[in-house]
Amino acid sequence: MSTTQGRLLGGRYRLGAPLGRGGMAVVWRADDEMLGREVAVKTLDLTGPDSDNAGERFRREARATAALNHPHIVTVYDTGVEADTAYLVMELLPGPTLAEEVRDSGPLPVEEVRTIGYEVAGALQAAHDAGIIHRDIKPGNISYAADGTVKVLDFGITQLVDEALGHHQLTMTDTIVGTAEYLAPEQATGQRVDSRADLYALGCVLTTLLTGQPPFTAPTPVAILMKHAHDVPADVRDLRPDTPADLAGLVNGLLAKDPAHRPQSGREVAELLQAHRAPAATEVLRPAAAAAPTAVVPRQQEWSEPAYETDRYGYDEPERRGSRAWIWLLLFAAALAAAGIWYILSQNDNSGDNPNPGPSTSQSTPSETPTSETPEPTPTSSTPNPTTTVRETVTSTPSTTPTDAVDTGAAVTNAVDEMSSAVTGLSADDLDPDVAKSIQGLLRDVTKGVRDDDAEAVRSKVGDINDELAQAAGEEKLSQPGQAAVAGPLARLNEAATAFQPSGS
Repeated sequence: MSTTQGRLLGGRYRLGAPLGRGGMAVVWRADDEMLGREVAVKTLDLTGPDSDNAGERFRREARATAALNHPHIVTVYDTGVEADTAYLVMELLPGPTLAEEVRDSGPLPVEEVRTIGYEVAGALQAAHDAGIIHRDIKPGNISYAADGTVKVLDFGITQLVDEALGHHQLTMTDTIVGTAEYLAPEQATGQRVDSRADLYALGCVLTTLLTGQPPFTAPTPVAILMKHAHDVPADVRDLRPDTPADLAGLVNGLLAKDPAHRPQSGREVAELLQAHRAPAATEVLRPAAAAAPTAVVPRQQEWSEPAYETDRYGYDEPERRGSRAWIWLLLFAAALAAAGIWYILSQNDNSGDNPNPGPSTSQSTPSETPTSETPEPTPTSSTPNPTTTVRETVTSTPSTTPTDAVDTGAAVTNAVDEMSSAVTGLSADDLDPDVAKSIQGLLRDVTKGVRDDDAEAVRSKVGDINDELAQAAGEEKLSQPGQAAVAGPLARLNEAATAFQPSGS
């Protein structure tokens, strides 16, 4: 019996529309009629010419994924075989995958890339601790979850560590399995691989998220494999100048040809991403009793599963809602009102006959809220080529620089990165995950508006962000510390959006 839409598997999983296909496998949206929830069902036709090998891989995937319990690895609910069809039941992720996100929106904000790297490194560490090598880490196998975090998918060509060390191979020794753009040199040349091959692939993923393309491209897969084996990858800053030096250095380390020269574990990668984060500029706005860790991207202060669960979901420290909640709402409303006043004054200033108005009272506002105690001098680099992605022009220009002396598009993108970092740093107790996901989507829309030189779209989407956060605060979906954390970045985002001028203006 062939697998078709509407078929019932296991007496409970009703297949809906297909979500994707790969080789002999198909992933379907399905209804679990027993529990009344939507799931994803991966099916494999066991009647094909390579069904023996494919079936073994499928069983290996089911066993490997089901053995893993980590917040950044897709959850497996059930598996089975019915007639000529093997099936694997998983949680249904809303997506998109990182491949779809980059395809549709271009390179991601730097802070979002850092967060994704941290989350995927944690997932890989959990898999490697269980003796499992993924072997096909790529943007298409990493998808957004409902709470805005990411999860690793598809352990279909996974390999157990004891096999990698010389025991029975799941695939033939002369067969290379994986995606050419994301294969480690040792994997590309058919050698034995260990967990460090996954880390090389993570370096390729970070390159794609930062620049919009993997480190090596060529007309044919074989040509790409040869580049992985012999060519030195370009520094990501050649295509993305605003990439911080520490992040660029980590990517270069992950892409080392010799596995011994790479970071040696997902835990090490996570710690490097955490150690080089600067304190968030808005931390001074938090009440002293609720001060956050200096590193925002990781959702824990140290790498350990219990710490993650406690910090992420607040099991040990439930949110306290005191009788002064109304004071915080008033302060948050005042911040939004101030942003609105700034917008009106700036519009009035911009409508005058003088194309370069002198300093005004409202213009002094940003200079009184520096992002650090000792601002660095304004970078002297020239304006980037207008054909490059807008995110590539982000610099750390101090807020005291006059608006007409900087790229206003870069200022908006910089503010988007800061706002994205602030939202990412909030736990589910401080900001409802659905609201966080919506805000991140709107921030991506703002960045797209900058790329399209659409000032109206930029200001409209920023206005939507203001409205959504205000509504969340009123519905107690945004906590008091959460309001304090986003107030500063939100004000700067409003300021940058108001000052934004298309490049042709």
